[in-house]
Amino acid sequence: MTVTIGPFTASTLTAQPFGYDETETISGLTARKWRMSGLLTPAQWSQLLSVYNNWRDARITDTDTLLSASVGTTVSLTASANGLSWAGVACWFLNAPVGEQVGPYISTTAEVVDAAQALAVLLRQQEKNRQRSEAERPDLGTITLGTVVIKLTSPLESRQDGPSVAMTAAGTSYITGPLVAHRVYAVEGYITSGTFDNLLNWYDTTVAAVPAVGSWFPTTPPSASAEVIINAGVKSTRYNVSLTLLQIL
Repeated sequence: MTVTIGPFTASTLTAQPFGYDETETISGLTARKWRMSGLLTPAQWSQLLSVYNNWRDARITDTDTLLSASVGTTVSLTASANGLSWAGVACWFLNAPVGEQVGPYISTTAEVVDAAQALAVLLRQQEKNRQRSEAERPDLGTITLGTVVIKLTSPLESRQDGPSVAMTAAGTSYITGPLVAHRVYAVEGYITSGTFDNLLNWYDTTVAAVPAVGSWFPTTPPSASAEVIINAGVKSTRYNVSLTLLQIL
């Protein structure tokens, strides 16, 4: 049995190296891993530590894995045991090397995981968590503005500009202002059809014309934030938008 991690090689293994890193096995969320366990000479131990340290120093500067959706810095693994073999697998260290002195040797264990499979597990977990979160939200419906459909994430309707209450010198309340309020749509959600540019074009066209009584007029321009989501393994960008509409009296 032989395991090679980067420039490090060991053939004095004391255990079968291949297995799986299990996150949620029933859902298929596993990734191949290899456990290097054996007796190393001091030179081999030093070389293994060097491989790990070089990987660690580069890996810690990588972009957040869930943001980049890429494996980033890896080490190459080649191994053979019990009729199975693997060559040039891009891996992450799953555990840092651990060594214990045994006479002139160091009893060592270290684990690496298939980076591509581990990344797929992370992204699928992220997707499942998002789906669970969205399933727990109430269905607030959608609103269509021009050619843009927005899935609402907050209650839509509100009021503003209603009458105010003041107090007389005698200490009694009186109402100031008309006894009516504007209906307001406080739009919060994400675009499911169309683009943010389409929404901006609708805004530009709408504010350029005198609104009719009963129509909905934007009193704030659309704003947006971009969110990377994973759906069925496909990475995409979702635009969360907000704006305020007021019904003309």
